[in-house]
Amino acid sequence: MDVNDVLTKIDEVLSDHSMPRRVKTALTQIKTDLGKGDQNLDVVITSSIYTLDEITNDVNISMHAKTIIWDIISELEALKG
Repeated sequence: MDVNDVLTKIDEVLSDHSMPRRVKTALTQIKTDLGKGDQNLDVVITSSIYTLDEITNDVNISMHAKTIIWDIISELEALKG
């Protein structure tokens, strides 16, 4: 697994019309940060995980969205290795 796999997963989620705007906004920022490459990857991944974890704690986010976010968090954690 590499960063491109995570970016592909994020693209899939961004194309899902049922995803809440808050999730899409966060994932767009995460995608931008991961794609830059000018920052320490571990710092970007940790920040991304923190952001996504905050979203999953929102009671207004559906279980479907939370499940997808947890999947992305797992992939990000695997990158930290």
